Amino acid sequence: MMGIDMLTNKSILATAAACFWLAALAVQAEDVTLRSLDEGSAMTGNLVEFDGETYKLETSIGVLSLSVSQVTCEGAECPDLMAGLNEFTIAGSNSMGLQMMPAMIEAYAFELGGDLEVEAISPMQVKYTILDANDEVYSVITVDLGDSSEAFSALESRDAVIGLSSRRVTTGERNRLLRAGRGDLTAPEQERILALDGMVVTVSPNNPIRTLSLDQISDIFAGNIRNWREVGGVDASINVYRRDGNSGATQVFETLVMAPTRRVLANTAFILGSNAAVSDAVAQDPNGIGITSVSEERNAKVLALRSVCGQVSTASEFSIKTEEYPISRRLFLYTAGGAIPDKAVELIEFLESDAAQDIVEQVGFVSQNVAAASLNDQGRRLAHALTSERDRASLALLQEMVAGLLDAERLSLTFRFKSGSISPDNRAVADIARLAEMLRNGDFDGKRLMIIGFADSIGAINENRRLSQARAESIRDVLVEAVGGETGAVQFTPFGYGKLSPLGCNETEDGRDTNRRVEVWVR
Repeated sequence: MMGIDMLTNKSILATAAACFWLAALAVQAEDVTLRSLDEGSAMTGNLVEFDGETYKLETSIGVLSLSVSQVTCEGAECPDLMAGLNEFTIAGSNSMGLQMMPAMIEAYAFELGGDLEVEAISPMQVKYTILDANDEVYSVITVDLGDSSEAFSALESRDAVIGLSSRRVTTGERNRLLRAGRGDLTAPEQERILALDGMVVTVSPNNPIRTLSLDQISDIFAGNIRNWREVGGVDASINVYRRDGNSGATQVFETLVMAPTRRVLANTAFILGSNAAVSDAVAQDPNGIGITSVSEERNAKVLALRSVCGQVSTASEFSIKTEEYPISRRLFLYTAGGAIPDKAVELIEFLESDAAQDIVEQVGFVSQNVAAASLNDQGRRLAHALTSERDRASLALLQEMVAGLLDAERLSLTFRFKSGSISPDNRAVADIARLAEMLRNGDFDGKRLMIIGFADSIGAINENRRLSQARAESIRDVLVEAVGGETGAVQFTPFGYGKLSPLGCNETEDGRDTNRRVEVWVR
């Protein structure tokens, strides 16, 4: 990934900020603290001058001059080094940077009433110059294409102000950026979800296999199964195609498919540079199998997946929106802590808009726009629920639940929670705001919202039902608060059904996470 020297970068930012700050020097200064980058020392005093390169601090021992490249400034009177900057860099996932960002930046430029110039600096770096209505440069955005891991290294080094990742930040990456003073990347203000996606297992259209279990798939990618005959196919060697280990696609696959079975990827696969390349290679190889994105399945055939508890799942728009498809993933935008350029803030606001979600759909990913499905559309799920329950009490409760949903539609909004709590996760927080906006717009006037909580199967039945009821009530309360208590003609009814109707397998950690949820049904 290409970048600029950190000290030079800081000098550019500081120079841009200086002209904004100098005008305020006439105002009586207040104390600020200048802290060394290693946080080993700090000095507090009145900031009497800033020329874009050097802070002059009046202290009890005199006026000290400290370079902007050596310290950070803390306090209300610190100059904003980023506010006036109109050039910034986005770094990270090439699947997002190649597929999504060009269309997003183009739409953003046109919404501003301007124009756009695009320059390919290299195969892995593209510069977008946005012109305003007067044909003047409004902002310059450089997109550095790489893998998801590079999003976090670029944020840490300050080479980028926005990071794109097709998987969530790891604990190690989060801790590393915390130590570097770059904030907590799991905080809602630093972690945003741009779109949804699903990883799919693909084969040639000529391959007779239609369904594989997750266990069989992990064995194939681990190199334990090497012939199609072992999984009901023809007598032929299996050729495996995938991305390298740094790609978000591979890391999601390792987490959701390989790790639960305690298997690791074999090094015998054909490693390709993009999800599209994997799809194309598999489509042309009668004995090939690959893991790619649903947005880039192209001419390959997608297999249905059978879980360890017998559930069969297909990658549909609705199953990915609800994240019940077992290899669903979120596509993230990350920012480091502290100030970022105003122009970058404007772009992020556009990326979170309804218009941006429409673009997500146009480029082949799954948007966060709300969809609905009838009870008939949930037939496979109900069939699994009926066959998985054994005791009479659970069957009677399931019958009660189904009777209440006969004339209802399920919304794709499915709220999940931070582990072991009733606090919504970051996606749920954004979806609550989305649903609250629909309520304010009158989309559900005269209707009843059934807010239904579910739990996993771990623990006592009564405790699980109590917890699922508490989660449903917490979502109800947050929604009522979000609309200012003005619910109008909408009725809210929270229910808790405990471990009923699992969407994932309670035998696995990821399955239990999937089952701890709150659904919204409308009648």
